[in-house]
Amino acid sequence: MLRLLLTFFSFVLITTAVFAQQDVPNSKDHPLLSRFEGSWIYKYNVKQFETYTYPTSSELVDYNKLKESESIDGEYTFIEYASPEGVTATQIYRTYETQLTKAGFKIVFSCRTSECGDMPMHFVREYVDGSTALGNSMVGDKGSFIVATGSYKDDPYYVIVVVGEDRRDNNSRYLLNIIRQENLDTDKVDVASVTDKLETEGRFAFYGIQFDLNSAELKPESTEALQVMADYLSATPDSEVLIVGHTDNSGNFELNMELSQKRADAVVKRLSADFAIDAKRLIPVGVGMASPLASNATEEGREKNRRVEMVLK
Repeated sequence: MLRLLLTFFSFVLITTAVFAQQDVPNSKDHPLLSRFEGSWIYKYNVKQFETYTYPTSSELVDYNKLKESESIDGEYTFIEYASPEGVTATQIYRTYETQLTKAGFKIVFSCRTSECGDMPMHFVREYVDGSTALGNSMVGDKGSFIVATGSYKDDPYYVIVVVGEDRRDNNSRYLLNIIRQENLDTDKVDVASVTDKLETEGRFAFYGIQFDLNSAELKPESTEALQVMADYLSATPDSEVLIVGHTDNSGNFELNMELSQKRADAVVKRLSADFAIDAKRLIPVGVGMASPLASNATEEGREKNRRVEMVLK
């Protein structure tokens, strides 16, 4: 009987260990980068279009927010791996650093352990959904970070590699954030995507609403985005929203505040007049350059900052 019990418990331990090393269902490696040999996928997520924020330095504000960062849009793939026992964070870091360099990617930011300080741990906990275990593996200056950009199959990509060492299990945990960079295609914007974003983040940025330079007159090509706005509001008759105008930092601050308010007013007026949306449900707000999504130091960033947002009240 004792032998049978030992055999049973040995079987349970062995099968549990094997099961723990299987990839999570419906996950796979990204074709751009393979996994470190022997690793398995612990968590996995893909989004067709998302805004991703990455650090450009290891400095933090209030001990949890990035002091310097950039944001990009595109198809987002998140893969968290656990390595085989005995594999160190240094092995994984150097492997991906070499792979990316050989693939022609440019390292735009990187740091190792004490150079990073506590940034990798706080980055994972604040900017990555559902990765507490990875964050815990970085406590005490144990995290390392790589941000690289390059092309794959003629598409622009950003790759973020975050590595930590899990001394409890004598292995390493690491994540790959791979973003195929693209501008929002307004043809892909529908009520479902707007609803999902509003429910999860409370706001949705419309880039299809267009104005001439220094003008609050809506251009004809704005009609499609306005229709999506109206469709959402019609489908959710109890919702009340802010219509928020944003500009980049070009020009005078006071004039940009005034311009963004006039643009928000124009959107509310059009939704009410042409789409029969009750204006009492809409609050126009102009914030000018006060709430950027990206750095205004580049044209790409300025383009991202020029937008009209719908924000749930």
